[in-house]
Amino acid sequence: MKVQTNDVFAYAFRDGIEALTSLVPGSFHTTGPAGTLLALTRSVIPALNPIVVPQSEPDVDEVATLAELADREAGPAPWSIRLRGRPGEHLREVAARHGRTTATVQPFMTLSQPPLSAAGRVRRIKGDEYKTFATVVAGVFGAPPELVSAVYTAEVLDSPQVTAYVAETGEGEPVAAGVAITTGDHAGLANIGTLPAFQRQGYARTVTQALLSSGATHFYLHADEQTTAFFERFGFATEENWTMLTQ
Repeated sequence: MKVQTNDVFAYAFRDGIEALTSLVPGSFHTTGPAGTLLALTRSVIPALNPIVVPQSEPDVDEVATLAELADREAGPAPWSIRLRGRPGEHLREVAARHGRTTATVQPFMTLSQPPLSAAGRVRRIKGDEYKTFATVVAGVFGAPPELVSAVYTAEVLDSPQVTAYVAETGEGEPVAAGVAITTGDHAGLANIGTLPAFQRQGYARTVTQALLSSGATHFYLHADEQTTAFFERFGFATEENWTMLTQ
């Protein structure tokens, strides 16, 4: 049963990436017959230009075909391969042919529960405030705001599939942010964080709780060693590790 549950979440992640990509102007995406997705937002972030392999046993030939297509379609945008578990020898060879030899392990965390009620000073961000969202996320992750707003455009933030929040100080200053991409009853959480000067004051917790109140009942995210414990406090559990292959 756990394998089946993991399959559902893995395909939900694929669908979430496809949904986000379809909203970004100038993007490209296609899905192979076996279910492998190539999604190019054309961001400078490789994770946002992935070949997503949701199967527990990758169709390596399909990955190879999509890798060739990625080389042709991505232009200067760096792309990645994101798959469950560790890549086998054949898939590593395919990735290496395209220079994708750096492997990053990403805990894939999931949670199923009824929607929560939002708490704390938090508000939803719509398209007319896309620059506010970009400024906060950029400050959290040390990136230029233009990099964030190239993906999270006004049109993206106005989509009913996208729910973005900021948490504010008592003076109304936005200091934390996060976003959820919803497909069906699954939602993928991403870009959750707090500006360095305001960390450890509960702002990221407030944003996360708001995202968990967005209407879905099943949630997933990719974490790292620094954030796993934070999400475990909400009931998330690491069901499996994914690998991201980049240059």
